[in-house]
Amino acid sequence: MSTQPITSKRFWLILAALLLAGPTWAATKYTVLYNFQGGNDAGGPLYGALALDKNGNLFGTAGGGGQNYKCGGNCGTVFELTPQANGKWTETVIFRFQPSGTGFWPSGGVIVDQHENVYGTTLLGGAQNEGTIFSLTSGTSGWAESILYSFGSHKNDAAGPQSSLVADASGNFYGTALYPYQLSPDAGGGTEHVLYHFRPQQGKDGTDGDGSDVPLVLDEVGNLYGTTSGGGNYTNCSVFSGGCGTAFELVPKGNGKWKEHVLHRFAQSSGDGERPLAGVVMGAHGNLYGTTSQGGNYQNGTIYELRRDKAGHWKERILYAFRDIGDGGMPGPVIVDSLGNLYGTAGGGGGTCSCGVVFELAPRANGKWKYTVLHHFKGTDGGQPLAGLTFGTKGEIYGTTSWGGTYLYGVVFEITQ
Repeated sequence: MSTQPITSKRFWLILAALLLAGPTWAATKYTVLYNFQGGNDAGGPLYGALALDKNGNLFGTAGGGGQNYKCGGNCGTVFELTPQANGKWTETVIFRFQPSGTGFWPSGGVIVDQHENVYGTTLLGGAQNEGTIFSLTSGTSGWAESILYSFGSHKNDAAGPQSSLVADASGNFYGTALYPYQLSPDAGGGTEHVLYHFRPQQGKDGTDGDGSDVPLVLDEVGNLYGTTSGGGNYTNCSVFSGGCGTAFELVPKGNGKWKEHVLHRFAQSSGDGERPLAGVVMGAHGNLYGTTSQGGNYQNGTIYELRRDKAGHWKERILYAFRDIGDGGMPGPVIVDSLGNLYGTAGGGGGTCSCGVVFELAPRANGKWKYTVLHHFKGTDGGQPLAGLTFGTKGEIYGTTSWGGTYLYGVVFEITQ
C-alpha cells in the first residue's frame, strides 16, 4: 500500500477540513444504566425527558408499572436513579399512582426544584378525572404527594395535560394540555388559567394552530414558545388534512393577557416538515430548534431552525431530513449544548429492527450541518427512544427507551465520549 507524504500545503488543507467539519464526537460509549422490570417496578411507555437534580440523581416517569391494574392497565410511577461509587446506579420507585384523586398515567416528565421537590402532571385522575399537576416531597417516611391542581375545575379549562412543566423565577408553572396554561402558586396549591385558546374555523383547525401537547420554552423576558401538531391550514400534508402544525410565540401583555404570534406554518413549501410532535429549544443566540415527525424530502421527519431576522420576522430553515434507513425516522425532541450542537433521538428506523437512534447534528463553519448517529438501538439494549435527552454535569447524555432491554420494559441509558 502506498502512502502520500504530508506536505506543508496538504497539512493545511487537512487542518482546514477538520476545522470546517465543526465539533463532533469522535467516539461514543453507550451504557445501559437500568433495565425496567414492569410489574411493581416502573416500565414503558416513558414519554418525558429525565430530570437531573443538584446531587446528580435522575428522576423520571413511566406510564406503566406500579402494579395497580384498576386504571385500565398499570397506573404509572415516578422513579429515581442514584449513582453509586462503583459506577453502577440504583433505581427506586418513589411513587406509584392510584386510580383516585391522586391522578394517574403520567405522560410528561418531571422537574426538580432547588429543595429537591418533584413536580409533574398526570393525563387522568384528579377531582374531575381530567388530569392533575402534582408535587412530591421527600420526608422521613418516604415521598408524599400533593395535588396542586385538578384540571376541568372551571369553564374553558384545559384538560388532559401531556407535557412536562417549566417554571419561572416567581414559582409559576407553564405547560400544555391542548392549550397552553399557567399555574400560579397560592395558599390552596395554585390558580390555573389558559393563556391562549386556539381558534378553529367552521369545523377546521385554525390558522393559528390546533392541539399543543409539548413542553414550552421560557425566554429571559418571559415569552413562551411551543408548537402545535395541527392547524396552520396548509393542507398538503402527507397524512393529515387539517393543517400540518405551527410554531408559535406567546407574549405577556399584562393583566393576565397573552398575545400569540405564529412563527411558522409547516408544509407551506416543498420539503418542509409536517406535524411537530416535539417542542422547541432555544440556542445561545435566540434561535429556535425543533423536529417534525413527518414531512421533509423523504417524508420521515426533519430537524429545523427558526431564526429571527433584522426586521423581526422568523424564517425557517431545514437542517436535516431523515431517510429512515440508517439514520432513523420520526424524530423526537432535541437539546442544544453551549457550542450549538443538537442532540436528539429518532423513535424508528436506524437498523434492521427499526428500533431508533440517538443522533448529533453539529454546525460547520460553512453554514452546513453534520449529522452523526451516536447509537443504533438493537432491541436488546432498548428500543424506541421517545422521551428526549438530558445533559449531565460532565457532558454525559441521559435518556430512556419505551421498550426493549432485558425485560422488554425499556431502559435508562447514558452516552459518553
